[in-house]
Amino acid sequence: MHAALKWSLPFLFAVLFWASFHPLNLGFLAWVSLVPLLLFARVASGRRAFLVAWLGGSLAFGACFWWVRYTAPPGPYFLGLYKGLYVALFVSIVRRCGPIWAPAAWVALEYARGYLLSGLPWFLVGYTQHDLFRTIQIADLGGVWLVSALVVFVNAALVDGRACVKRLAALAVVLSGLYGTVRLGTIPMTDGPKIGIVQPNISQDVKLDVFNPDPERARRVALENYEKHVALTKAVARERPDLIVWPEAAVYRGILFNPGIRQWEHTRWYERICEPAQSTGIQLLTGLLVFEPGERPEDGVYTNSAVRVDPELGIVDRIDKVHLVPFAEYIPFTSVIPGMRDLIHKVSGLRLEDMRPGTGFPVWDLAGSRFGTQICFEAIFPEISREIARNGASFTVNISNDGWFRDSAELDQMLAMARFRAIENRMHVVRATNTGISAFIEPTGRIQDMIAGREVEGTLASKVKVTSASSLFRHWGNWMAWLAVLGTGARLVRFIFVDRKKRTA
Repeated sequence: MHAALKWSLPFLFAVLFWASFHPLNLGFLAWVSLVPLLLFARVASGRRAFLVAWLGGSLAFGACFWWVRYTAPPGPYFLGLYKGLYVALFVSIVRRCGPIWAPAAWVALEYARGYLLSGLPWFLVGYTQHDLFRTIQIADLGGVWLVSALVVFVNAALVDGRACVKRLAALAVVLSGLYGTVRLGTIPMTDGPKIGIVQPNISQDVKLDVFNPDPERARRVALENYEKHVALTKAVARERPDLIVWPEAAVYRGILFNPGIRQWEHTRWYERICEPAQSTGIQLLTGLLVFEPGERPEDGVYTNSAVRVDPELGIVDRIDKVHLVPFAEYIPFTSVIPGMRDLIHKVSGLRLEDMRPGTGFPVWDLAGSRFGTQICFEAIFPEISREIARNGASFTVNISNDGWFRDSAELDQMLAMARFRAIENRMHVVRATNTGISAFIEPTGRIQDMIAGREVEGTLASKVKVTSASSLFRHWGNWMAWLAVLGTGARLVRFIFVDRKKRTA
C-alpha cells in the first residue's frame, strides 16, 4: 500500500464516522466506517501508527462534539484528544489480536469511555442505526452495545478476508432484522396516562440573565420566563392531560428547601410554582434549581431537581439529579489540582455552583401507572433507565434543557439515544425539553409524536403507551458490554503470555 494512502486511513475513518451521526445522519456509512482503521491496523505499526490513529480519532470525536463549543469553546478539542485515545487503543488491540476481535474490542472501549472519568457514552456506533427500526430491536437483548457489535462485525468481515466470516456477518444482519420483525408483533401496548409537554424555547442567554447583577433586570427576566411557561401550560391544559411537564431548570431562583424541618419555604416563587397546578387542577412536573441553606452561608447547597406539584398539596415529590455533568454542575479534581475551579470558570465563562447529587430514582404513581424521571443527560446512560424500569415504571419522563447547544445536532442526537432507552427496557419515554426536541417514544422505539424542529416553541399532549412486555436487557443489564470487556481482556492476556512466547521461541 502506498505510504500516503496508508497514513491517511485514520483520517478517512474520521470523516466516515462523523458523517454517520447527526447532522448528516448517514447511518449506512457506519457499516464501513471502521474499515479504514482495520486496514490501518494491518499495515502500520509502532509509535507513529499509534500517534496517527490517535490524531485521526481526535479529529473524529472533535468534529462530533463540535457543539460543545457553545458552552466551552475549547471543549471539542479536549474531548477529541481524550476520546481519540480510545481509537488508537482499538487499532493497537486489533493489530495484535486480528480483525475478528474488532467487535469485542470496540464495544469494550465504548463501554470504557462511557464510564471512566464520570463517563460520556455519546457517539456509540450503534446509535447510527436509530432509523433501522427492525434491526435495532435487538437492543432489548444486549442494549445499544449489541447493535454496536453487529455494525463493527460487518466492518471486520469486510477486512478479514475469509468467506465464512463474511457469510456469518451477513447472517447476523439478516437474523437481527428477522428478530425485530417477530419481536415487534409480541409487544402489546395500551393507552396509559395522558401527558402534556410545554416547550417554551427560551434561549440559554436569556435564562442565565436571571443572574444579572442588576436585580431589577434579573427579576423581570425571571418573571417573563415563568409567564411564558404559564401561558403554554394554559394552552396544553385544554387537552386535559393527567400531568403537565415543564423542562429542566424551568425556574432558576427562589426555591428554598429547609433540610432541618424537611419542608419547603413558602416563598413567592414557591407559590408561583404551585399556581399552574392549582389553576388547572392538573399535576405539574417541573425542573427547578433548589437551594438548601445551611447554618452558615457557605454551607448552603444547590441541587438540579425535578418536583411533582399536586393541585391541592403543593410540591409532594422531588428527585435530585444523580449523574451530574462534570465541569458544569461540579468541578472535578479540585482537591488535587490547585486553581482548577478558576481555570474552568475562565475557559467556559460560567460561574456555576457545585451541586449535590441525588441518591436514587424513585417512581411515582399517575392515573394507574408508575413513572420515573431523568434529568438532562441522565437519559444517555442505559443503566439509569434500566433502574427506573426495574423499580416498576411503565414510562419515564426525561426533562432537559438543550438550549445550551442552540440548534445544533446535539438535539437530534439526544432524541436518537432516547429511542434506544425505550427499546432496551420496553418502556415508553417522554422527552420534555426547553428548545427541542420534545417527543413521545413508544416501547418499540417508534416516535409516536414530537414537536418538529429545533429551537421552536410549542406544546404537545398524548397518551403514553404501556406494555406488559419486558426484555433481557432489563433483567441482565450491560451483559454484552461486560462480555466484550472480558473477552478482549482474555485475548490480550493470551497475546502477552502465550502468543508472544511462541514467536520468541
